[in-house]
Amino acid sequence: MEQKKQNPKAEDETHIVSRRIQRISLHITPIPRPPHDHDSNLGLLPCARREKLEVETEKLSVYMRGKYRDIQEKIYEYFNARPELQTPVEISKDEHRELCWRQMCGLIREAGIRPLKYVVEEPAKYFAIVEAVGAVDISLGIKLGVQYSLWGGSVINLGTKKHKDKYFEKIDSLEYPGCFAMTELHHGSNVQGIQTVATFDPITDQFTINTPNDGAIKWWIGNAAVHGKFASVFAKLMLPTHDAKGVSDMGVHAFIVPLRDLKTHQALPGIEIHDCGHKVGLNGVDNGALRFTSVRIPRDNLLNRFGDVSRDGKYTSSLPTINKRFAATLGELVGGRVGLASSSVGVLKIANTIAIRYSLLRQQFGPPKQPEISILDYQSQQHKLMPMLASTYAFHFATVYLVEIYSQMKITHNEQLVGDVHALSAGIKAYVTSYTAKSLSVCREACGGHGYAAVNRFGTLRNDHDIFQTFEGDNTVLLQQVAADLLKQYKEKFQGGTLAVTWNYLRESMNTYLSQPNPVTSRWEGAEHLQDPKFQLDAFRYRTSRLLQSAAVRLRKHSKILGGFGAWNRCLNHLLTLAESHIESVILAKFIEAVEKCPDPNSQAALKLVCDLYALNQIWNDIGTYRNVDYVAPNKAKAIHKLTDYLSFQVRNIAKELVDAFDLPDHVTRAPIAMQSEAYAQYKQYVGF
Repeated sequence: MEQKKQNPKAEDETHIVSRRIQRISLHITPIPRPPHDHDSNLGLLPCARREKLEVETEKLSVYMRGKYRDIQEKIYEYFNARPELQTPVEISKDEHRELCWRQMCGLIREAGIRPLKYVVEEPAKYFAIVEAVGAVDISLGIKLGVQYSLWGGSVINLGTKKHKDKYFEKIDSLEYPGCFAMTELHHGSNVQGIQTVATFDPITDQFTINTPNDGAIKWWIGNAAVHGKFASVFAKLMLPTHDAKGVSDMGVHAFIVPLRDLKTHQALPGIEIHDCGHKVGLNGVDNGALRFTSVRIPRDNLLNRFGDVSRDGKYTSSLPTINKRFAATLGELVGGRVGLASSSVGVLKIANTIAIRYSLLRQQFGPPKQPEISILDYQSQQHKLMPMLASTYAFHFATVYLVEIYSQMKITHNEQLVGDVHALSAGIKAYVTSYTAKSLSVCREACGGHGYAAVNRFGTLRNDHDIFQTFEGDNTVLLQQVAADLLKQYKEKFQGGTLAVTWNYLRESMNTYLSQPNPVTSRWEGAEHLQDPKFQLDAFRYRTSRLLQSAAVRLRKHSKILGGFGAWNRCLNHLLTLAESHIESVILAKFIEAVEKCPDPNSQAALKLVCDLYALNQIWNDIGTYRNVDYVAPNKAKAIHKLTDYLSFQVRNIAKELVDAFDLPDHVTRAPIAMQSEAYAQYKQYVGF
């Protein structure tokens, strides 16, 4: 009897040891078996390889890239045929600036790409152009954006017919290269605090532009140091009055200010132009600083869509307050954020392509007396790159949606849609650019020492992209705008108002949050349930509603003692997390919609797999939140973790097809370690072997 009692214990210990050995072995050969709904353990067995999904890259690529594939191919083909216009690895700041200018002139004047009309008429096509151009050189993408989206866009969107008639064609042809002069040395995010002034002189019928102090110098102005001939200058419009003050501040307006002589290219009288010098990245863009001293411009140079000054100095506007005029002005400039979000996804696609192709080619170690295996077969490499690849696909479809509603806004001018686009563009730009910045370092690390070679692009991509987190709105500031809008929508819900389109889910989700989590569903752990889009989306939205409710309670509590500003600052990290959670919910919702709409069954199956990985990986990354409120029971959390591992492995099996669907030619990725043929031969040739 005694012997019989001991045997089960010995068997248990043997089983535990075997399981530990098996888990360790997974770091070498992580080949899990597919989970079954009836198997709550979702066990991982080394030899149970599921049949690989069949993915037709061409069909997936057509669905991904849509109707603007042709114009992107035209851009790629132009630069492929012009190797002298491809940016070399080693290039000085001044050489890079001149090359960038020649690249842009070639694109416009030789390739016949004319972007300005698309800025208003077909924004989706414009953003497709910018993404393709940025894939060639991010500096070129930014310089193009300054010329057409910022300088050209400000003239079109903030001006009236007289401005379009005078400037449109010459901006489009690059005869009038220009700048967007908003940021000052002492004021970036706080645009209403800028100090440059434009004072109207009724005697001469002119505005006088002045920089009152060093803090008001226009700073980081793209195209200003070398190529710009004009600038849209943002300044406080001051009108003379007959009271003690002498002038009246009408708020920030935009003015067209000539910078250089059109023939000699010399700076005009009263204008000082200085070079901001060598930067961490984007050295193909000539950033400069501008100081104005009694620079006179005609009254017609006021971009007067939202406010005008008559010959006798009277101000008129369809908008009654400074704040409303300011909001309308900035609202017309959100296209820059939309473009940056789209371009950032383009950068992430390049980084994914390089890192994953390299990881498929590179072999290191393996089982005893057997060939070395691809480093993408290691679970650790899959954990670095597969969720990132899933996020890239998620961001792609989210930015496609953002571009769609931005285009609708430009056509309809629907006030509710304007507010929705403003908040959503702020949030997606902030979220995507922050993620891409971190991912570039992960991709570099995933490629080991070869990733550190400049020729393999990670350093350039990382340095050039880094500023995406700052310009067109600092990411932390933009996320606060999202949080503020969520709180506004929350207030509307409880006052019976109408929610904006993107926020509609809050009505139902908040009701779910205010009730207790379902003790039954919190324990469901089958793969069919975990891969159900409804479960995934409900989980994302539940978290957002929980964060929103608790943020509102905390703000009310702290505002009684600290006031509104102090309470906001006390809860700031909470509010940033809330904003990110909301954006993640929107991204997942748009990914799910894209999967459902995909017409090709094989592509749809691949996208579904990638979407599941994105959703469950995000849930696992914040599993503590779900566990704290018993939304997910311990056994379900364990199942999510195991299923996420399994999905990473399955995505690894089609990783080549997934990055090939980005359809980036070798001359665009330009990383020898990622070339689809003769990778190391090209790499050795570069270093002189």
